[in-house]
Amino acid sequence: MEESDNILEDIEGAFLALTESFLEQGASLVDLKSASLGNNIKNKKNHLLYHLCSKKVLLALLTPIFCSILFKYLYFDIIRSVRETRCLIPNNYFIWEFTRPISNCDYCQGVTSALILPNLTRDEFKQYAYSSRPMVIKHAASHWPASKVFSWKFFKDLYENTDGAYDSVDECQFLHFKSNLTNLRDVFAMSEERAMQHNNKDPWYVGWKNCHLQILDIMKQYYNVPHFLPEDAEVPYSNYVFLGYEEGAIMHLDYISRLMWQGQIIGNKTWSIAPTPECDTVCMRFNFTVYAGDIVLLDTRIWYHSTYVEGGNFSLTVTSEYG
Repeated sequence: MEESDNILEDIEGAFLALTESFLEQGASLVDLKSASLGNNIKNKKNHLLYHLCSKKVLLALLTPIFCSILFKYLYFDIIRSVRETRCLIPNNYFIWEFTRPISNCDYCQGVTSALILPNLTRDEFKQYAYSSRPMVIKHAASHWPASKVFSWKFFKDLYENTDGAYDSVDECQFLHFKSNLTNLRDVFAMSEERAMQHNNKDPWYVGWKNCHLQILDIMKQYYNVPHFLPEDAEVPYSNYVFLGYEEGAIMHLDYISRLMWQGQIIGNKTWSIAPTPECDTVCMRFNFTVYAGDIVLLDTRIWYHSTYVEGGNFSLTVTSEYG
């Protein structure tokens, strides 16, 4: 495992060195992302060609790096260790952008706001079910007991008193966003003063994926899969929790398999939505606010999105996929 860790360090170091080299030559991260997407090319045919050529350039640059690293560690027992490693290549936004498919912009043309809908029945929701249009279903989660039960302390007690709970998050996913909290243990080791923002200092916002079945079973006593989703919709058993204050996620895409639903259990949260950069000239950016008891539905695979918790208040949401 030590050798496989060395592989990861070498690969991550190589990516960082490559990025730093580009930056030293006068490029910015925005330039790199724009170049990877052919942002300034208006002709669609040329746009795609530029995108493909950019990928070839990246491949030419990275191939020697990978070869030198992999040959250095090419032994049977090391390969076995690597197979047991969750992710060989670090989560690098620059690489993700190079591998993202080009959008055709049909999904965002003419969309200038989220679609605000009343608390629909399953039959009423059918016409919207698999749309890429951002939607807010009003009051669809207002009856969930979670709004009276879930809190920072609820999750602290739950994770501290469940065997293997912290390890499950380490194996799954933890998102610290802009906070200085590196794992879920740090989140629940905070002083109550900071956790509740009594002093208005060091605001924090985090999220994590639940993979622990006992934790999930306890959580799901207090909320449900949205009642309006199609009966045949595929919904994974795992969920995410997002909680905290002020700035949430920065502008990004999600690399997930399905559409996303998110129940706003406590507080209000403002979403900023943007089309993919190649669609900037034909589609619009816009904001909308989701209030406690609402459910937001968004195809986060094609809409860039960021979130902000208004007014220094606490926000807590649960999120999953459907499709």
